[in-house]
Amino acid sequence: MKEHIKDNLMNFFIIVTLVNIVIFISGSLMAPEQNLTYTAFLVPIIDGLLGIIPGLVMYSKRELTVKQMIVREIIQLLSIELIILFFTFGFSGFSAEKIPLMITVAISVAVVYVLVYVIRFFLDIRSAKKMTDDLKAFQASLSAGDRQE
Repeated sequence: MKEHIKDNLMNFFIIVTLVNIVIFISGSLMAPEQNLTYTAFLVPIIDGLLGIIPGLVMYSKRELTVKQMIVREIIQLLSIELIILFFTFGFSGFSAEKIPLMITVAISVAVVYVLVYVIRFFLDIRSAKKMTDDLKAFQASLSAGDRQE
């Protein structure tokens, strides 16, 4: 459970960083004349918190099959999409003129979701390589100790 919380915390910081980048890019393209206030700095933090909720709720101690994992990831992405869209637009926000913005937000959420997993994948590879190198060094030190005796 401790490792799961640590993973979600890492996801939070990755999400916040990526949301900042997405806001910059989409804002520059869709509304370059608009100025942001200081409260806009809270949006990535709120989105980061909202983005990890499904990951915290869908925790399982048992090992999942590949099919179960894929289904879980799809449910998690759809949950995040719905949560972000609801908190961004609310119930009254579903009007025809907001549909392009809603599509942009939904695509941005999906892109951030995928990028979080890609980044985590590369971080996990790096950690696995370090552990493998440490194990090899440990085994070499044990072998060297056997030779000295």
